[in-house]
Amino acid sequence: MSTATYQQIVELLGDVDPLFVNRIEATGASIDEVNEALAQVEGDQFGEERCADSSPRVAEVRAILEEIFDDPEDEPQEGAWGSADAV
Repeated sequence: MSTATYQQIVELLGDVDPLFVNRIEATGASIDEVNEALAQVEGDQFGEERCADSSPRVAEVRAILEEIFDDPEDEPQEGAWGSADAV
Protein backbone atom coordinates (compact mmCIF):
# COMPACT_ATOMS: atom_id res chain seq x y z
CA MET A 1 0.00 0.00 0.00
CA SER A 2 1.21 3.47 -0.77
CA THR A 3 1.24 6.38 1.63
CA ALA A 4 -1.84 8.61 1.59
CA THR A 5 -1.19 11.92 -0.12
CA TYR A 6 -1.98 15.32 1.33
CA GLN A 7 -4.83 15.73 -1.18
CA GLN A 8 -6.34 12.31 -0.39
CA ILE A 9 -6.34 13.12 3.33
CA VAL A 10 -8.01 16.50 2.72
CA GLU A 11 -10.64 14.84 0.51
CA LEU A 12 -11.38 12.34 3.29
CA LEU A 13 -11.39 14.75 6.24
CA GLY A 14 -12.63 17.94 4.66
CA ASP A 15 -11.65 21.35 5.99
CA VAL A 16 -9.10 20.69 8.74
CA ASP A 17 -5.97 22.48 9.87
CA PRO A 18 -3.14 21.77 7.38
CA LEU A 19 -0.83 20.96 10.31
CA PHE A 20 -3.02 17.97 11.19
CA VAL A 21 -3.00 16.84 7.56
CA ASN A 22 0.80 17.10 7.47
CA ARG A 23 1.09 15.09 10.68
CA ILE A 24 -1.17 12.35 9.31
CA GLU A 25 0.77 12.28 6.05
CA ALA A 26 4.05 11.99 8.01
CA THR A 27 2.85 8.76 9.66
CA GLY A 28 3.20 6.97 6.34
CA ALA A 29 -0.31 5.56 6.66
CA SER A 30 -2.18 4.48 3.55
CA ILE A 31 -5.55 6.00 2.73
CA ASP A 32 -7.14 2.73 3.90
CA GLU A 33 -5.40 3.07 7.28
CA VAL A 34 -6.50 6.71 7.60
CA ASN A 35 -10.04 5.65 6.75
CA GLU A 36 -9.88 2.84 9.35
CA ALA A 37 -8.69 5.27 12.02
CA LEU A 38 -11.44 7.73 11.09
CA ALA A 39 -14.08 5.00 11.35
CA GLN A 40 -12.77 4.11 14.82
CA VAL A 41 -12.91 7.72 16.02
CA GLU A 42 -16.41 8.14 14.62
CA GLY A 43 -17.42 4.87 16.30
CA ASP A 44 -16.05 6.14 19.61
CA GLN A 45 -18.28 9.21 19.32
CA PHE A 46 -21.33 6.95 18.99
CA GLY A 47 -20.31 4.68 21.86
CA GLU A 48 -19.30 1.72 19.73
CA GLU A 49 -16.81 -0.78 21.11
CA ARG A 50 -13.30 0.02 19.94
CA CYS A 51 -11.59 -2.54 17.71
CA ALA A 52 -7.91 -3.39 17.91
CA ASP A 53 -5.74 -1.32 15.58
CA SER A 54 -4.61 -3.24 12.51
CA SER A 55 -1.25 -1.43 12.54
CA PRO A 56 0.78 1.05 14.59
CA ARG A 57 0.10 3.64 11.87
CA VAL A 58 -3.66 3.30 12.43
CA ALA A 59 -3.14 3.95 16.15
CA GLU A 60 -0.97 6.98 15.36
CA VAL A 61 -3.49 8.43 12.91
CA ARG A 62 -6.35 7.76 15.35
CA ALA A 63 -4.53 9.74 18.05
CA ILE A 64 -4.15 12.68 15.66
CA LEU A 65 -7.80 12.48 14.62
CA GLU A 66 -8.87 12.44 18.26
CA GLU A 67 -7.04 15.77 18.68
CA ILE A 68 -8.94 17.18 15.71
CA PHE A 69 -12.33 16.08 17.03
CA ASP A 70 -11.61 17.07 20.64
CA ASP A 71 -13.37 20.45 20.59
CA PRO A 72 -12.53 22.53 23.70
CA GLU A 73 -15.79 24.48 23.24
CA ASP A 74 -17.67 21.30 24.19
CA GLU A 75 -16.02 21.28 27.63
CA PRO A 76 -17.97 22.77 30.57
CA GLN A 77 -16.51 26.09 31.64
CA GLU A 78 -16.32 27.80 35.03
CA GLY A 79 -19.32 29.98 35.67
CA ALA A 80 -21.33 28.42 32.85
CA TRP A 81 -25.12 28.30 33.16
CA GLY A 82 -26.21 25.55 35.46
CA SER A 83 -23.00 25.49 37.51
CA ALA A 84 -22.75 26.32 41.17
CA ASP A 85 -21.23 29.72 40.27
CA ALA A 86 -24.37 30.77 38.36
CA VAL A 87 -26.58 31.00 41.49
